[in-house]
Amino acid sequence: MENRQKIPVPRRSFLWSLNETSGEILTHIGPTEFTPSANDRIVRANDRGGYEQAAMEARPFVLARDGEYVLLHNPTMGPAAGPDTDGPNGSFVPGGNKERDLQLGTTKIIPGPCAFPLWPGQSAEVRPAHKLGANHYLLVEVVGPIDESAPYYDLVMQSAGLSSVVIDAPVDGDTAEPSSPEAEAGPALRQQQLRIGQRIVVQGRHTQRFIPPTGIEVVPAQEEGPNESEVSGEEARARLPVAQREELSQLVAQVASGLTAKQFSVLKNELRHRSELNTGIRAIMLTALDEAWSQRGAASTGRRDHRRHAHQPPIDPYARRAVVLGPKNFCFLFDADGNPRVVRGPARVFPGPHDTFLQRGSRRRVYDAYELSENQALWLRIIAAISREELARHLPPGYPLDKEQYEAGHELLVRGLPTVFFPFIAAEVLNPATGEPHVGNDHESVIIDAIGVDPESGIYVRDKATGKVGLVRGEVSYLVDPRGEQHVTRQVQAKDWNLWIAATQPHPARSDEVVTPWALSVFVPTNHAIQVTSRTGRRQVVGPATVLLEYEEQLTALALSKGAQKDGRSTQATCFLRIRGGRVRDRFTIESQDLVLLEVEIGITGHFVGEPERWFVLEDPVKHIAATIRARIRQVARDLPATQLLSTLPQLVQQLVHGMTGAGDGPGDAQGDDQGGAAGALSFAEYGVAIDEIEVQTVKLVDGKLAAAFAEARRRAVALEIEDQQATRRLASVKLRDGVDAEEHEIQRAANKRMQQTGTAELEDQHGL
Repeated sequence: MENRQKIPVPRRSFLWSLNETSGEILTHIGPTEFTPSANDRIVRANDRGGYEQAAMEARPFVLARDGEYVLLHNPTMGPAAGPDTDGPNGSFVPGGNKERDLQLGTTKIIPGPCAFPLWPGQSAEVRPAHKLGANHYLLVEVVGPIDESAPYYDLVMQSAGLSSVVIDAPVDGDTAEPSSPEAEAGPALRQQQLRIGQRIVVQGRHTQRFIPPTGIEVVPAQEEGPNESEVSGEEARARLPVAQREELSQLVAQVASGLTAKQFSVLKNELRHRSELNTGIRAIMLTALDEAWSQRGAASTGRRDHRRHAHQPPIDPYARRAVVLGPKNFCFLFDADGNPRVVRGPARVFPGPHDTFLQRGSRRRVYDAYELSENQALWLRIIAAISREELARHLPPGYPLDKEQYEAGHELLVRGLPTVFFPFIAAEVLNPATGEPHVGNDHESVIIDAIGVDPESGIYVRDKATGKVGLVRGEVSYLVDPRGEQHVTRQVQAKDWNLWIAATQPHPARSDEVVTPWALSVFVPTNHAIQVTSRTGRRQVVGPATVLLEYEEQLTALALSKGAQKDGRSTQATCFLRIRGGRVRDRFTIESQDLVLLEVEIGITGHFVGEPERWFVLEDPVKHIAATIRARIRQVARDLPATQLLSTLPQLVQQLVHGMTGAGDGPGDAQGDDQGGAAGALSFAEYGVAIDEIEVQTVKLVDGKLAAAFAEARRRAVALEIEDQQATRRLASVKLRDGVDAEEHEIQRAANKRMQQTGTAELEDQHGL
């Protein structure tokens, strides 16, 4: 058994009942009471165009308040409802009402305030009236016959005459007064016949509220797609790099903590002049600081500021934002035919119905002008023929122009004076790295900065026409012209970097390849020399000096022998050859006439003389010189016994030095003497080496037993020699004492004789007296 209950339908409510036998749907409008029978079912419309089971209760009327309007889909047939009817959706009576004939596929717009029931087959959507700010606009489309009695019919017709972009620019620094769309469109355009599909721009500067008439549909702003939609401040801050995002959080906290107006101004000026941040990042950070300052001001007054700012989202979700340009801003517009247009600020730009803003690389469709200093430039390419007078109006004052007409493809390098440069349609800005056209606020990638080269450095510049790489030496501020030049880097292997640069300069040794934009600067210490080679020749440099290497130049590497024995088994790689004060040690064995092996250690002192080109003939001059001297000493040693070699080897080596010099090596000897070599010094003229001294430091027997016996014999010989020397000294002492005694007696005798002679003379004087 079924329990049939009564459904009350209050005033301003309705419900639909479907008779499953006849398929008829009745609309019950209150106040009434409905008791469904066994064949009745309460239904409501679904999203598929049909009906579905609904709750056993009445539904309220569709209600639109003041400031709202209703989009009624499938309105009723016949004349529009008049003031005597019960509602704008046709007349009705309390209780059951039959179905109405509907205009299927059409939409009627009913301004509020209003309330009415829906007939079967109808649906409705209540929207708030579109609120527009002075910088907002709506894009609407004609979808059917327009209701001429609608409140905003005249505004739509007048706005239809604005078929192109409208630029509302201030005059003489003042804000321009809003003009009417009727004055801008002209009387002839206001009488035009609208066509289905035509799009119209309704500007917020003409009305602050808009309700579309029937036949007009508001195009959602999301229709522009993800690439065309505006980016909110939160999204822009989220896209900042991590370091800048953390820094911005700290700055906002400082502003909120209580900065004075002066401190806030100083903070913004410091941020505005941060050259390491690009223009887009600076703009986002400055905008965030302004928001924080505004919020702090509103909080301090205890009132909430309901006014919208330029950086906030639009007032209405269907509203679009006009582009507001500052004095150093511009934007790109394209009409329906693809013709571009550049609008410079200060201005407020409302696009036409078929105009499109260029968004790529912009900041909410706004681009910043290029700020150029004296050491900066832009690379431009003419893409449309332009006269010299027209071109001069776009370039900085005083820029030299030598042609009457500049054809497409001509390239210019615009240098700052300093100046603020705005792009123009006839030219495009090129990226110096890729040569491709550039659009965006990332100015750091396209502004060409002059390279400041210090006095002891340089850069490599390639000529694009010939491919030759030249060296630009400091001290200079050099601006690379991308039209015919390219700044190139140099790649240096780690081993070469450690030999050339790190060996004499405070640069750390590297284990990986070095890529540097600067010319390689090599410091040559005092009393050292290097050889620079390339495919065109070679040159030698004597220190102290700083050498800048050309792009293809390299240093000649030497492998000098090291260790106790200079035989080339152990070497040290270097590019710096010591030409003064060089001293090496060499240890080797020699064989005497009596087949005794002796170990000799000598010290060799020498210097380089003559032409520097001869100094780098040998890769290991130490090995060659030591081997030559070693062979000469061994040759002499074979003619003498071991005992004689042990005592006379230093003298033999000195004689060998003079003997080898006497053998003569050509004119190089005299040249070596003139350049500071000792008289008669040994020299290797073909290598530019002069030997100053060969010192025998140690000579010892290799055989241990023989060395001990020789040491014992030497000890005894020394002991005998000491005893002989002592006996000789004693004999000399005896002889010396005897001679002294004899001389003393002789002197005494002479004294006595003189005394006798004196006494005799005295007696003779007395006798005579």
